[in-house]
Amino acid sequence: MPPTPPAPMSSALRKLSNWSLRPNPTPTRKGRPHRGRPFFSPRSERRPRMYAAPLTELEAVNDMLAVIGQAPVNAFTANNSDQNIARQELAKVVREVCAYGFKFNTDEGHTLYPEIDGTVSIPSGALSVDPMDPRQDLTPRQHPDNGMCLWDAAHLSWTIEAPVVCRVRWSLTYDALPELARGYAVIRAGRKLQARLVGSPELDRFAAEDEQRAWLALQREQAATADINVFRASNEIAAKIVRGRVADRRFTK
Repeated sequence: MPPTPPAPMSSALRKLSNWSLRPNPTPTRKGRPHRGRPFFSPRSERRPRMYAAPLTELEAVNDMLAVIGQAPVNAFTANNSDQNIARQELAKVVREVCAYGFKFNTDEGHTLYPEIDGTVSIPSGALSVDPMDPRQDLTPRQHPDNGMCLWDAAHLSWTIEAPVVCRVRWSLTYDALPELARGYAVIRAGRKLQARLVGSPELDRFAAEDEQRAWLALQREQAATADINVFRASNEIAAKIVRGRVADRRFTK
């Protein structure tokens, strides 16, 4: 026997059920209900995202001390020899990373202007200064009086009349590095510290694997941020594409 269908609802009961499913109306100034957005909006329930802070130099040194089995420290002190050695190794690796040259510490088209006497001084904190104009045969050299300056090898002179557009690699501190560069510097510096103070082949093998993974991650980040293209990275390929013309047209006549 088929089931009996439910009895139809009355119009008043139907209105009451539909009204109960609606959100609570927000009263207006005149006491009339507002048919718009409910009082408790989903936007008000959003919470701010919690971001992790980058690795500090103190945390990096503590990670290096943990590699050699030493207890972490709360602050840098001058009488802790292991801590000082760890900071020295970390500073060396940071300088190596900056000397390699990445997008975060390289400026393309940095202009250096001559002084009154015609010398072009190397800015403080620059690890490498490479003039981008192929017609200028300039190289950094120690000036007798003004420190590091550009030397005109073509004319054997310190006097340079025109401004020089260079590619400059800057030496950054550990706190100025991006997160992936910090991670690689900590792993490599910890490996060098372990080899210097402990000398365990097993620990060195594990650290070498971690260092390789960190280096690959840093290279992927470099390729993504620098927009490396095989046709633009090589001057020979770029010259062939433009049919023998100079790829960088900023210095062509």
